[in-house]
Amino acid sequence: MTSKNRESIRSLMKILLAIIIIGGLSNRTFAQETANQAKGQFYGDVFFNANHNFDAAYSSFRLNRLHFAYKYQYNQHLYFNGMVESARENYEPTGDYNNITNLFEFCFGFHYEKFEGKAGLIGTQLNQQQEALWKHRYIDKVFADKYGFAPTNDYGVVIKYKPTEVISFDMAITNGEGHKNAQVDSVFRYAVGATLNTTAGLVVRAYADFLNQGDATQTNFIGILGYQSEAFTAGVEYNQQLNSAMQSGIDLGGLSAYASYNINERYQLFGRYDVISYNYSEGELPDSDGSLAIIGGQYQITNQITTSLNYRMQELIGDTSKAYLYLNLALEF
Repeated sequence: MTSKNRESIRSLMKILLAIIIIGGLSNRTFAQETANQAKGQFYGDVFFNANHNFDAAYSSFRLNRLHFAYKYQYNQHLYFNGMVESARENYEPTGDYNNITNLFEFCFGFHYEKFEGKAGLIGTQLNQQQEALWKHRYIDKVFADKYGFAPTNDYGVVIKYKPTEVISFDMAITNGEGHKNAQVDSVFRYAVGATLNTTAGLVVRAYADFLNQGDATQTNFIGILGYQSEAFTAGVEYNQQLNSAMQSGIDLGGLSAYASYNINERYQLFGRYDVISYNYSEGELPDSDGSLAIIGGQYQITNQITTSLNYRMQELIGDTSKAYLYLNLALEF
């Protein structure tokens, strides 16, 4: 038996063990839950924007993203979640809306005492804490998601353990290529994370994952420091990817900082600044950098309808500087 086969079997055994644990917990609690009625609900969101590019002198309307989902709660511990996504979130004037609809999440999940988890097509832990601090996903993705560090949805298993109210740990095994590329290649992405979320509003998270494919091992490191209160939220991230695009000697990294201030229950001011860089430790290519700045205001029309007027200046790697004015709208249902 080759080493590659042994590695694949070990990975499958880990996934099987996670499924057995989930099944054991469900059997243990089934007798106590027969009196509870199962229930389900539909939910989702829609992101729109109108934008003007000052440099190219064009304007456009966009439907950025549509999520339509159904969650079925078998009892207080077990549930199923299915979600379809239709999204086109690059902001270039060319392109169409064909072939943009995908199955985004299709998983079985559980909650039991200090444990929770999902198995199937799942949302990964790459970006969830950052989105909770950034709070403006309908305007733009967070750093690791925007610059393609790893898939935010993939096929696999994730387990979380929360021993106390302030600290939690998570680990995941996924295919590694994302929900649009279900490849059968015996290669998996392994991820671990730890989060501290204090009652004083301090948030600290460390995350790492690696994917060994061919002659290179791609590794991601993310460190997050944040603060949340009723009126003010701020966060700063350090992101580092070694062997970007599975190419040895090419590293991708950068910082992202953001903050928001609630003037009152309806009006908010916010800003964000990213710095991203490619470093070539091998070859003759020079290092290159990019940046993104966003500043704007938000108006909460209702609890489920949010709009924002914001200005952004971005200079992505390999591109010229571009200035935009955006009017964003988010609908939740």
